[in-house]
Amino acid sequence: MVHVKAGLLVALVCALCAIPAVAAPKLQPGVKDAGATDAPSFEDLDKNHDGKLVRSEMPKDVDALKQLRAHFREADLDGNGWLSKEEYQRYVSNIISAGV
Repeated sequence: MVHVKAGLLVALVCALCAIPAVAAPKLQPGVKDAGATDAPSFEDLDKNHDGKLVRSEMPKDVDALKQLRAHFREADLDGNGWLSKEEYQRYVSNIISAGV
């Protein structure tokens, strides 16, 4: 009986430890949380909600976006003329990593 209770206790602890891993947001490798900076979220910038961020959708008066506006072509990794959410997050995470 004691072994059954101990086994149930171990199973319960394992289940509780697994919850944060399952509930954690999924980010692409090399992409940190864009919310860790004062840069607006991709969804806030994507005014027409097409899943694409073009340079004209980025406000000129937001300090956190001035560097991105200046280096938009470098941030556009696939060269299609717009940023995907992943490209935007990757650029913002590089700014965080660099301490800019």
